[in-house]
Amino acid sequence: MEKRSHYTDSKHFEIKDSTINDGVRIYYGERGSLGEQDIHMLPCADEAAFNSRIWEHESLCLPDTRVDLLDQIITWSNDSHGACIFWLNGIAGTGKSTIARTVAHRWFDQKQLGASFFFSRGLGDLGHAAKLFTTLAAQLAITLPTIIPYVCKAIKENPDIFRRGLGEQWKHLIFKPLSDLNEVSPRSRDLILVIDALDECESDDDTQLILRLLAEAETLNAIRLRVFLTSRPEIPVRFGFDDISKEAHQDFILHEISPPIIQHDISLFLRHELRIIRKKNRFSEDWPGEERIEYLCERARGLFIYASTACRFIRDVSWDPEESLALLLKDDYVGQSATQELDEMYTMILMRSIVDGIRRKRNQEKLNSEFRQIVGSIVILLDTLSVTMLARLLQIPERTVYVRLRSLHSVLDVPECQEFPVRLLHPSFRDFLLDRDRCLDLQFWVDEKQAHNDLFVSCLKLMTKHLQRDMCKHRLPSAPACNVQEGDLEKCIPFDVRYACRYWVDHLQRSNVEPCDNDQVHNFLQKHFLHWLEALGLMGKMCDSVIILKSLESFLTPKLDVNSDLRMIVYDAKRHILNNRSIFETTPIEIYSYALLFNPRKSRIRCQFSDQIPQQIKNIPAAQENFNTELLTLESISKAVSAVAFLPGGQLLASASCDDTVKLWDSSTGALHSILEGHSTGVNAVAFSPDGKLLASASDKIVRLWNPTTGVSRGILEGHSLGVWSVAFSSDGQLLASVYGDCTVRLWDSSTGAWSSTFEGHSDSVNAVAFSPNDQLLASASVDKTVKLWDPSTGTSRCTLEGHSDSVNAVAFSPNGRLLASASFDKTVRLWDTSTGAPRSTLEGHSNAVTAVAFSPDGQLVTSTSYKTVRLWDPSTGALRSTLEGHSDRVNAVTFSPDGKLLASASSDRTVRLWDPSTGVSRSILEGYSLGVWSVAFSPDGQLLASTYGDCTVRLWDSSTGALRTTREGHSDSVNAVAFLPDDQFLASASFDKTVRLWDPSTATSRCTLEGHSDRVNAVAFSSDAQLLATASDDNTIRLWDVERKETIQVLEIEKPTDELSFSSNGSYLETSQGNIEIQHLTHRESGFQSNSSSCQLSVSRHWVRWGKENILWLPPNLRPTYVAVQHNTLALGHWSGNVTILEFDPKTIHPASDP
Repeated sequence: MEKRSHYTDSKHFEIKDSTINDGVRIYYGERGSLGEQDIHMLPCADEAAFNSRIWEHESLCLPDTRVDLLDQIITWSNDSHGACIFWLNGIAGTGKSTIARTVAHRWFDQKQLGASFFFSRGLGDLGHAAKLFTTLAAQLAITLPTIIPYVCKAIKENPDIFRRGLGEQWKHLIFKPLSDLNEVSPRSRDLILVIDALDECESDDDTQLILRLLAEAETLNAIRLRVFLTSRPEIPVRFGFDDISKEAHQDFILHEISPPIIQHDISLFLRHELRIIRKKNRFSEDWPGEERIEYLCERARGLFIYASTACRFIRDVSWDPEESLALLLKDDYVGQSATQELDEMYTMILMRSIVDGIRRKRNQEKLNSEFRQIVGSIVILLDTLSVTMLARLLQIPERTVYVRLRSLHSVLDVPECQEFPVRLLHPSFRDFLLDRDRCLDLQFWVDEKQAHNDLFVSCLKLMTKHLQRDMCKHRLPSAPACNVQEGDLEKCIPFDVRYACRYWVDHLQRSNVEPCDNDQVHNFLQKHFLHWLEALGLMGKMCDSVIILKSLESFLTPKLDVNSDLRMIVYDAKRHILNNRSIFETTPIEIYSYALLFNPRKSRIRCQFSDQIPQQIKNIPAAQENFNTELLTLESISKAVSAVAFLPGGQLLASASCDDTVKLWDSSTGALHSILEGHSTGVNAVAFSPDGKLLASASDKIVRLWNPTTGVSRGILEGHSLGVWSVAFSSDGQLLASVYGDCTVRLWDSSTGAWSSTFEGHSDSVNAVAFSPNDQLLASASVDKTVKLWDPSTGTSRCTLEGHSDSVNAVAFSPNGRLLASASFDKTVRLWDTSTGAPRSTLEGHSNAVTAVAFSPDGQLVTSTSYKTVRLWDPSTGALRSTLEGHSDRVNAVTFSPDGKLLASASSDRTVRLWDPSTGVSRSILEGYSLGVWSVAFSPDGQLLASTYGDCTVRLWDSSTGALRTTREGHSDSVNAVAFLPDDQFLASASFDKTVRLWDPSTATSRCTLEGHSDRVNAVAFSSDAQLLATASDDNTIRLWDVERKETIQVLEIEKPTDELSFSSNGSYLETSQGNIEIQHLTHRESGFQSNSSSCQLSVSRHWVRWGKENILWLPPNLRPTYVAVQHNTLALGHWSGNVTILEFDPKTIHPASDP
């Protein structure tokens, strides 16, 4: 692959001009556009493969070295019954990567290599696992073209797969395609994955997860996938191997090889390298001499990194090789251990390169300072940068950087082309410079905290200088980030600026900075927060912004007072992103419009950036005062959500949906982590085992067990004759209880899936079940209006709790097990004493059936759900603490996170919402309805707005102020639609009660009732001359009424009911959802029709307000309308929540596409 550039950000891997099987095309090269028949681009880590450009000058094992070890590895790779994973582990400098490159080359030549990934901390995407499996999948597509259709299918079915967790990517991009290939390919083939330096992966959790996922490869058949893996013997790696069976891996400890064998191999390496140096410099045949070779070999003390660094130092063209060798062999540098020998050599190299030849102390101090600034930055960078980009970041001349690095080729890779990245040749050099106990010459020691502080300051200065609004000159707020080509992005946001945007907080956290109000962080956020956010959106890193701000918040919290303005602005910034992440990811320019417009009035972000609110909106809609308790809305759900559960630890949230899937979410960012598929009907319940290693999901007649880490199904529990409604694990995780409609409770052994016992006693269906914290009790809730407490060990009923007057829907134990809460259709929650079975209190206040109940982890709160609300109670007093509103449909389930800081609620409105249970502030936008708005309409002069819904009323609002003018009653059933007469004399309302009423808008009195339809009336419309009224009904007719005489003059029959109805501009036909219906026979009225079409181009399409064909304003979930009305330049949105939002636009400012 052609080398791109210095900073690896969002590179994509493509396949070029190779038509393979069924017209599927793959491409090699860089990011570009693909046709519909081309395989999708896979985002890959640049230079990850063993044969990438950055590794091409790295050595391989020489002939006659590592003979026994290489034979053992090759034997493993050819053994059809061998372990799935070969783990080569060894301490730093023992040659692991050299061996990995050697076997990768051999397997590549033999067409056995499937893919390779060489981790390297500090080299961008090679330092983390985010692109590990997408990179491996892209390489496998070349090695094994037959999997391409399966990978394409996976991407098509999961278009957001690149943003999901590692488990989902492994499953859909590698494991499942290879499994599908197993079904169609009768021949077995061996493929090997090579993964080097796994310990260089930044995340310990990812390291362990990768090992668990890779171990699944042993279950593949037609493709026998093996994994060769190297790492240091670090604790996360060892823990990862502890989690998989011993039979799945074969281990080899490199540093325990017999010393004579290692010395022999190092001796051969030195002789080979010195022979090349001798020939290049035309030294005599006996140079450097046997004695000096043996002495140098002895100084290496078994470390190949010592030998390779020494050879690079000797062959450096800046110095005489003989002098360099003599320096290495001086007795002054003899160490007592292998590490000390290495440290002494590094010191000698730096003395030679930085200090020697400097005569003036002033110059030496200057050079030492530049060394610490330049080299000190290189060793702590979180991604590699070129000389050019490093100079721009540090704001020093590019020539200075190059001159200071050109004498350090023995420890740094400094490319001749200054556009390529500078990198460490071995991590041991970093370890040496940052450790004061190892780097004894303090002129070279790098104070890590101070170096991070300097980089943090450099990042802020660079961003302040470069970041601005609309960096890519989109102009249109709806312009998607994906429209920006890589070349354009490099011009708008160079790689040094991208680095600063991604890592400034990381450097701050590692520095010695003491934050305070009005400091540089505070000032940067006050001026450039939105610009920084836009840059991350354009870079495709919006999800990172949440993580970055959470890290910043955790850094500030122990250092600043709770009332610190800096802490508050960071908190608001985080909430700002959490509330709007989905739109920011796709259209970053919306950061300046919707996000500010609808932010709470007292939000620090709204107040700080009020001058950025778009001018095209003349009336700023009323917004809530502060952020409410809702933290996140998870929207990627196609049907109602029936249940939610947190993983112990709180990192993941599982949601059960009627779309037959279980979704796992990152609870901190709201990102979709994975989707578990396998149920054939809607999923009713989910529960995690206490250790988090199992997830149970209940559906029609079965319970599925999953590994939540990998997404792999662990088993199916069958035996229920009806749908399973609830599942619960015992606190030790050994038992799983399930309930369903046959009045019984079943217990299962969660490790084997075997049925254990059945509890009988209820007289009607069982709705829910829960174990007490000590597993001494099992509670079951039933339609028979009772709760039963059972002894799980014997199956005997301990007592029956009676008191509810209707079906009991849910039960939950308090954390100490002393209380049991039960939720019922009788609109109450009851608290019971579990030791005696006596009722303790009844929590009343819900206006509908209570569907779910849960205790907070500290037992200080109990939460319950009913219809669209979630309530929080004090269980000790029974007092209502707060009511959380925001869902637009029934709330089905609720759960606390393990730390009690989050509350999740699942609803039939297809969302899961996350709340902060410690506080609660309600929203208010023209409130007044307890149910949703079905219809809105402006009066012709635009001064009034009428709205309707299911409480049988019509409401009139002042459209300029949003004030409620009046509420009129008269219909006996829900009102579906309203329309004003063009001259404002009448307002018509259509109702479920089969009638249409005409009102006087000025007095709000009913003028008459039009009767004639035999079913509910869905729509009304006036002709532009005010003489005709059209009404559409579920009786499959449209009636035309004479407005003046209040009588029917025409009945038009239609095949299906319509809820869309309007007169054409010339009055010759009616426009309906069933098509246009001509009314030309009413020619005596036709002359009276005048076109009332406005020049206004406002409309609403899906989630956007549009001006003509352009999207100009994104609507968040709570503002998406059920009904829309437009009058001139004013838009009215009616919502399910019962709210109405009015937006007035200024046409003079809504032409972003034509802006210069």
